Amino acid sequence: MYVKKIKNEFILLKFLYLFLLLIYINQIIKKMINSNLKRPNTFSYETSKFAILRRTSCPNCGLFSFYIVHLGCINKYLAMGYIPIVDVMTFPNVFNGFNISKKNYWEDFFNQPFGYTLEEIKKKAKIIEYVECTGSENRPSTNNIYFNEILIYFWHDIQKRYMPIKKEILKESYIIMKKLFKGSKNILGVKMRGTDYISAKPKGHPIPPNIEMVIVDVKNLYIKNKYDWIFMSSEDEIIKAKFIKEFDNKIKLFEPKEKINYDYKSTNNIMLNKDINGNLEYARNYLINMIILSKCIDIVSARGSGAAGIFILTNGFRYSFVYNIGEY
Repeated sequence: MYVKKIKNEFILLKFLYLFLLLIYINQIIKKMINSNLKRPNTFSYETSKFAILRRTSCPNCGLFSFYIVHLGCINKYLAMGYIPIVDVMTFPNVFNGFNISKKNYWEDFFNQPFGYTLEEIKKKAKIIEYVECTGSENRPSTNNIYFNEILIYFWHDIQKRYMPIKKEILKESYIIMKKLFKGSKNILGVKMRGTDYISAKPKGHPIPPNIEMVIVDVKNLYIKNKYDWIFMSSEDEIIKAKFIKEFDNKIKLFEPKEKINYDYKSTNNIMLNKDINGNLEYARNYLINMIILSKCIDIVSARGSGAAGIFILTNGFRYSFVYNIGEY
């Protein structure tokens, strides 16, 4: 009798704990979503504060490395009452061929948070602050966002409101998906990073999983769920070749017309003669790959900026697995 009473009290306490935990989580979500309440309700070139967001410290960093850093920077300056504008025009970086350019190429991929363009603000705005965005900002973490539904929900909301992908790129992505998958939704997405992450072993970057191990895991999922297709995305030709050999005609890829000469020795260094159009095509194709992966029913991925972007873009996966092996 005494044991039964203790058991009942334990169940009651456990239920109460879970109930309070749900309330706490709900409060956190509301607090995070409402962290931007200081954002301006009215806009004026004379009185509004504009923050021009730049990342000059990492010219070789790729699209999604910029993406997650700028999401964090946008959120920070919204909360401070600024109207943020992303700038990849006024300093050398991979988008402008490592030269100061006359065009803000960021606007080829994403809409600005409130629709103002960089050129418009530089000409008309009276209060402008130039901001250096760094990897230390409160940004989506490439360590844990995949495992935290609260963070995924929060950053998905931020990107949807303030960094939506250009409609023409989304439209192109959907056309490509229709051609690749023939209308099927039963697709497993696989995102793997190799090249410099394997050869250069850059300090602080995620350790990629052993590809043979990944193939075994994917094969088990494939047998269990009977996918119609496996959509594979990787910049590493060796990794892609191993998957194609293993899964043959079930593998679907979307690749650039011109193969990229990737520098395996330097981190994040895409070598295409530092050509603007070539780098922009690479970034556009990469973005389309991430969009397609975000629409798959299930996902298996290595960690990294691109993987974090996939989880931010998705409306949800039925099943997801991200290899968390540590950092170099």
